[in-house]
Amino acid sequence: MESVKLTIDGQEISTAKGKTVIEAAAEAGIAIPHYCYHPKLPIAGNCRMCLVEIEKMPRLQIACNTQASEGMAVQTRSSKVLEARRAVMEFLLINHPLDCPICDQAGECKLQDYYMEHDLKASRFEERKEHERKREIFGPYVVFDGERCIKCTRCVRFLQEVTHTGELAVVNRGDHSTIALFANETVDNPLSGNIVDICPVGALTDRDFRFKVRAWYLKNTPSVCPGCSTGCNITIGSYQNRIARFKPRINEEVNSHWICDEGRYCFHPLTEVERLTSPLVRQEGGLAPTDWETALQAALSGLSAATPLAGVLSGRNTNEEAFLFARLVKKLSSQAAIEAVYYERKLTEVEAILKSPDRSPNFRGAREMGASPNGGFEPLLRQLIGGKFRAAYIVGEDLLSLAPDGEKIKNALEKLSFLVVQDTRLTPTARLAHVVLPATNFAEKEGTYTNRKGRVQKLNAALVPPAGALQDWEIFARLQNKAGEKIFYQSPAEIFQAIAHEVVRYQGLSYAAIGDQGVQLSDET
Repeated sequence: MESVKLTIDGQEISTAKGKTVIEAAAEAGIAIPHYCYHPKLPIAGNCRMCLVEIEKMPRLQIACNTQASEGMAVQTRSSKVLEARRAVMEFLLINHPLDCPICDQAGECKLQDYYMEHDLKASRFEERKEHERKREIFGPYVVFDGERCIKCTRCVRFLQEVTHTGELAVVNRGDHSTIALFANETVDNPLSGNIVDICPVGALTDRDFRFKVRAWYLKNTPSVCPGCSTGCNITIGSYQNRIARFKPRINEEVNSHWICDEGRYCFHPLTEVERLTSPLVRQEGGLAPTDWETALQAALSGLSAATPLAGVLSGRNTNEEAFLFARLVKKLSSQAAIEAVYYERKLTEVEAILKSPDRSPNFRGAREMGASPNGGFEPLLRQLIGGKFRAAYIVGEDLLSLAPDGEKIKNALEKLSFLVVQDTRLTPTARLAHVVLPATNFAEKEGTYTNRKGRVQKLNAALVPPAGALQDWEIFARLQNKAGEKIFYQSPAEIFQAIAHEVVRYQGLSYAAIGDQGVQLSDET
């Protein structure tokens, strides 16, 4: 690729021909302030915040739409540039309301950041501020505050160029221009929440997160979305050991800058439930709390005595958990059938931008760990309904909720000689069990997922699990030890090391090398 050399703030930089000044500067670690520019959206060039001084050009130029050229000399912090930025900031703040104490964007707002850096002066504006629409509902997840809007048009361009749904437009002219919905339109496409993420100020806010917690109180943990097997990179924002929000994390190999609404809000049904905090064993009066030693011994004895055994694993379990689960079930019964839960769905054109046809984030990984060698989940479910198995070990899934066979599955589970359910809550399926083992959810565990395209990515624990619950891999390891197979794993990293030694496609990988962006598996087997 042909390159050009230029100088930015006295630093010589080489960049690919065709790159803009703002892109070249970013590659060199030089931040040029901007509002309307976004690397994944068409250039608008309307905010004028990215003005820079270029040698031999009489006027300041916008860095977002000026191509870098050979020999160009750029100044991003000259007195002329700084004065222009200060003037732009003063102009943008003329009618901006003093909403910072109640605005959800406070702490993450570019108006605040750039004011502190480039203006930091009292307002000279003495007339009354012009008021705009407040709290206008744009869609199920988005609310608009017109007084805060700086007309950067990022939201409009996203809906025009990424989703191609075009619900918003800039209407009117001059100081009357505003962002508005087209008649009879609602911003309810499957990626609508992204316009909140890319809004540089507090004009668009998330109705789900609105007024929950200040951004500076959040603990941000890099992780992977558990909504489907696309494996979108996310940041989990948590406060007081509860998830407050998901935000997309940039990974150009997976989800770029975006995340779908289904994934963004999928943590609610997964984490906001009444948790199991003690193992349960069935007695004459029903399920009763017990200690872990008693529960594990009862589970091992019951599963070993009743064969053939069906092992059902959630698609939200990690590679490390699937690896141990497959070994455990095969140890308990040589005739066992093991499958990870998997269902396909049809997607619309907009959904297909990010969503996967299946909702199991780690189905591919579970299959490669040996947890899906029996021809698929649906055949196993038919065999279960048909009475082939005498025992079942179900991890992380409520099979009774699987329409339209819920009643048939319930009848089949009631006929089993022994049923063990490992889950975070007492589901209808768990209520039928002989032993219930309290486990952790995706946000409380560390490990890896393998997405549908074969990219291995890392989950990190954002929350502390409730006292009494164990990590899934710890439960499997304890049962294996009780079954006579001595293993001494102390962490998911050690289990992954065993995976890299035993599973062909993962050979040569290291847990540390996965990092925050993941590692792509080779297509060669």
